[in-house]
Amino acid sequence: MGLIRKTFKTAAAVTAGSVAYLTATTNLATPLPADDELWATKSFKRYNRYQNPSLQDYCWKTLPLSKVRPELRNNEEALALEFCRGAWSGYAYAPQRIIMTAANKGPKTEGQLFGQQELSSCKYELGTRFSDHFEVIERTKNSVMVRAGGSPLEPGPREMDGLFVISAKVNKEAGTVDVGLKTAFFNSAQHTGKKPAPFVAELLHRYYSRAMVDSGARSLTI
Repeated sequence: MGLIRKTFKTAAAVTAGSVAYLTATTNLATPLPADDELWATKSFKRYNRYQNPSLQDYCWKTLPLSKVRPELRNNEEALALEFCRGAWSGYAYAPQRIIMTAANKGPKTEGQLFGQQELSSCKYELGTRFSDHFEVIERTKNSVMVRAGGSPLEPGPREMDGLFVISAKVNKEAGTVDVGLKTAFFNSAQHTGKKPAPFVAELLHRYYSRAMVDSGARSLTI
């Protein structure tokens, strides 16, 4: 709970000098549509069993395939993986990565990933744990779902539980690829009937998501 709040505080630093740039270069949709595929996933149904309202959004960036690295073009699986690597090893997550490493790296978390180089080369397979705060819980051919909000070593219900879906979708007709980050935060510990964070935290999170998307997208381009 405390670490996820640090995430929102980190968002303030990330967005301070870049709000205009991120607004102009990324897209944001909130709330997610009622028929969004996230709601049908086994993980969302499992963790939000109380059906509490969620802090939810989808941030994405559209890139021309002509500007994407040749070895990644038209390969959604490779694009999603490289985008995921760039998001977690890039500039947006850097402050939180430093905080998490200082706070959590130790004997109990041996085997988890913490460093920038580790996160930039990881395959993000099912069960991958990093920063003692995230765990890969679902994979598709073009997406990686990560659970957040607490230590993977304590997998039970959380007052601030969260799911991140990192994805890539190629539009061959348009010659573009959409790379995006979809998030949903909710209370999985008890029925509350309300979102798990105040509106100001929700606003900060939106720009943090924009920064994560921009950071990840930079790893894809020539």
